[in-house]
Amino acid sequence: MSIQTILNILNSSDFKNHSINSNKRINIASHYLRNPKDLTERKMFYIYRILGKNAERKISRHLLHDFQFLIMHVLKKTSEGRFNDIQKFFKLNDEDIQMIKFLMFPDKFPPGGYIEGLKKYGVEFYNSKIILKKLKIKNFKEIYSLMTYVPLDETSPLIQKILDEILSINVLKTKKSYFLKVKDMFESLDEYSKKLIEIQLLNISYYHYRLITSKKVNGVLIDGSNVVRYKNKNSIDMITELLDSLYMQDTVFFPAIIVFDKNIEYILNQEGKDILKSLSDSKRILYESPADNLILYLASKSNYFIISNDKFRDNKMKVNKEKLIEIRRFFNE
Repeated sequence: MSIQTILNILNSSDFKNHSINSNKRINIASHYLRNPKDLTERKMFYIYRILGKNAERKISRHLLHDFQFLIMHVLKKTSEGRFNDIQKFFKLNDEDIQMIKFLMFPDKFPPGGYIEGLKKYGVEFYNSKIILKKLKIKNFKEIYSLMTYVPLDETSPLIQKILDEILSINVLKTKKSYFLKVKDMFESLDEYSKKLIEIQLLNISYYHYRLITSKKVNGVLIDGSNVVRYKNKNSIDMITELLDSLYMQDTVFFPAIIVFDKNIEYILNQEGKDILKSLSDSKRILYESPADNLILYLASKSNYFIISNDKFRDNKMKVNKEKLIEIRRFFNE
């Protein structure tokens, strides 16, 4: 590709739509990073989505307080030495720390790995300011958008087919055997093709990105009524939001089974009842009163995790506390 080809891409409606979505993700991650006192395990996933796999492995949730402190240190007085402190403490590579700089100050620093990220266009730039000038780009966010954009002519029928197969995976309906088949198809691709799919998944569905790239995948039982009532919201939206967020730093959840109390519909408005009815088409939506016994039985039988704020202390069946996860860990709080 030539510079003129890149200019044509920059003016295409497809790229402009991608750029809008890309900027939204950057703005959210930047906002969270620039407010380190409020950082949570869940908010970190917005940051990991930009930083990448290596940074996620190094900046684990167990080191979140250290990360918060070091970021506050940079914000108090920005210097190269303080960025170096972050890099040394977490043993990050140069690309990772450059991406942190970019997220903290997107108007000042280019994204990490931009030289390599732009090679797919057949040109090499070694100075970010020259890129802005040559391509008539306003800011470094647009460079990131170019890095994460997959031109339509780069997507072969096979890659598109596998991408569609991945995105068709439904945590409540897809059989595990089918998921494993799709994952094998993905793993059989060459590294370049895998990278193209990963970039598109990052742009479309972070859950599916985590699902197809993670080595650790576990089934999960969801205490449906407990989630709906979380923080007295009495909303089925809590379930739909949770289903899009079934991942943690060390694992991704698939498949999922939801167990509701039989009287759950009485606390929902009409729209909530309609959504619940559509969800109930799945055989993995169950109703039982009380729901505790069925949740514990199925979790024990299948060796699944449980998402619930209930401690199940009054139940005769034993609960594996290591597999009991609080609801708050899946929401931005």
